[in-house]
Amino acid sequence: MRVIQSYVFCLLLFSCISEAPIEFSSIKAESWKTYSNELVGYSLQYPEELEVDKSRRGKDALFRFDGYPIISINYVDSTEGAKRGLWIRHEPLGPTELSGKKGLKYAYTHYDAIFGMPVQSYVIRHKDHYLGLEFRKSGNLGPILEKVYRSFTLIETEKTQS
Repeated sequence: MRVIQSYVFCLLLFSCISEAPIEFSSIKAESWKTYSNELVGYSLQYPEELEVDKSRRGKDALFRFDGYPIISINYVDSTEGAKRGLWIRHEPLGPTELSGKKGLKYAYTHYDAIFGMPVQSYVIRHKDHYLGLEFRKSGNLGPILEKVYRSFTLIETEKTQS
């Protein structure tokens, strides 16, 4: 009986992992916008088809396509990152760069309650926190998300200029 319960639990758990909507890979992305966060000090370009939600006292941003989170930017310390179930609890895949700064790349499944989604995170130290650019997708980023990744730039803020 225990084996059957374990099997059913695993089946439910793994069936609740969702990928980005298939329609996202077919968007034209002909018009791009720029999102800048001067509080933390970053900027990136994104297709106009995405909606932007600012959160966490203006530090983070979430970009959605048809309601599904596609891109997430998180600015956290290790305690907050672990509490929110971000990359901090996972082993890195290896080194990477983000805006010319050396960092680490992670791939993991992020869970909200029982629902999970694959995530690729590109993380650097920025000021006194971790800054992570996350794509809610497994495998190859594809040309649109690759362009977002390449456009990510650290920018000067009033605090860093003084």
